[in-house]
Amino acid sequence: MRKNSLSRQLIVGVLLAEFLCAALFSWIAIEHEIHGRRRAFDVVLRGRADSVLGAVRDAEDPEDNAIVDPTELVLPKHDLYEVVSPSGRVLGQSPGPALLAALGSAPTADYFDFRVNAERYRGYRLNGMRVIDRDDNGGIRRPVTVFYAAPTRNIWNETLEAVRFYLVTSTLLLAGTGVALIWFLRRRLSPLQELAAIAGRVSTRSWEFVPPNIVLQTSELAPIAHSIEELLAGLRESFERQRQLTGDAAHELKTSIAVLKSSLQLLSMNPRTTEQYESGLENLLVDTERMEDLASRMLALARLEEAPAESSESSDLYVSVRNVAERLRPLANLKKISLDVRGIGTAKIPIPTEDAEVLCSNLMMNAMQHSSADQYIVATIDLHDGVTELRVKDQGDGIPETALPHVFDRFYRADRSRSRNSGGAGLGLSICKAIVERSGGTIHIQSAPGLGTEVTATWPVAQADHVPSELGASTAH
Repeated sequence: MRKNSLSRQLIVGVLLAEFLCAALFSWIAIEHEIHGRRRAFDVVLRGRADSVLGAVRDAEDPEDNAIVDPTELVLPKHDLYEVVSPSGRVLGQSPGPALLAALGSAPTADYFDFRVNAERYRGYRLNGMRVIDRDDNGGIRRPVTVFYAAPTRNIWNETLEAVRFYLVTSTLLLAGTGVALIWFLRRRLSPLQELAAIAGRVSTRSWEFVPPNIVLQTSELAPIAHSIEELLAGLRESFERQRQLTGDAAHELKTSIAVLKSSLQLLSMNPRTTEQYESGLENLLVDTERMEDLASRMLALARLEEAPAESSESSDLYVSVRNVAERLRPLANLKKISLDVRGIGTAKIPIPTEDAEVLCSNLMMNAMQHSSADQYIVATIDLHDGVTELRVKDQGDGIPETALPHVFDRFYRADRSRSRNSGGAGLGLSICKAIVERSGGTIHIQSAPGLGTEVTATWPVAQADHVPSELGASTAH
């Protein structure tokens, strides 16, 4: 497929526009030149006709006629004139062909055009009054009509010269400005070309995109460059997350499969009693369920991190916390842990109900896994300073300070020795973080060894639909 160059198209477009402007200007100038020369020619014809009228003299004959004295006329060689009295008598004419005879009949218009032997002429008709001997009783009045014509070839010769001048001048100006425009456009388009060259080097193996200062200083290109930077940063982060998830998942699954394999090998090494086989199969079933839970959690995490959030979905955080607490209450009773729910009666958050319950379940289960008998866990929902807040606090062992920056990392466990007994895979808090951040919220954790842990998630208030009431779930021991 043939590629089109934006800079080439722009240069051609500008040059074409300049050419059209130059052609239009030349046409207007030529039309103005022709019109001006015709008007000047008409003025000359009238002036020469007046000169002929001024050469009319008394003939001093018995019939009291008038004549044209040619000695008083200095006219161009090829001009024609003819002076006629009101009776139609020719009082004088130029040498050569008779003007009226060439016309065939006397014209009635002031200006007229005609041909004589392929020569184009333009003529003027002047009705005048010649006063002779003004000092003698006011003079003698002689009405006459002067017909004067001149060849128009000089007009067209001069017009052609003007056309050549305008065309040559326009061509030189077009060539000069065209070169200047090409240089200017190439220079002005260089930031765009640099941006295209840098963007063209980006690939799945090379994410480097550093736009030069000339691009960032161009108001039209700076937003594009920043958008590309943000897009590539997001894509790079997404690829890294997928690569890390794949590697971590492969490691975790490999460990679980190794445990299953070793358990099966242990069962098959020596003859076993029925009770031993049943115990071994139960352990295998537990390990299989742990693998199934790990796979489902990885799929959930991938969905939360990659799928776009549905802004139209929302849920009641208090209802989700209460429902999860009721489901976990039997386990809390079994472990002799107190589980309380406190806070406002209604708290809308932009999270689907299913994800909200997964968030609450993961936080509460994580707190229960790190709590001992006769300790308590409190889930508090609050609304203040324009945010909806969920706090899950326990009295467990706490988290070492060195581990706090990594608790939201996938497959991270501060105490790996507890993972098999608690069933954790190190994905619970990662899923919580993905759910909260996907909905525009924030989540952070505070903990100290021996003092317990508190996880806080907050969201900007989208709906002021809440009824403040201090409600608490019954305590289970």
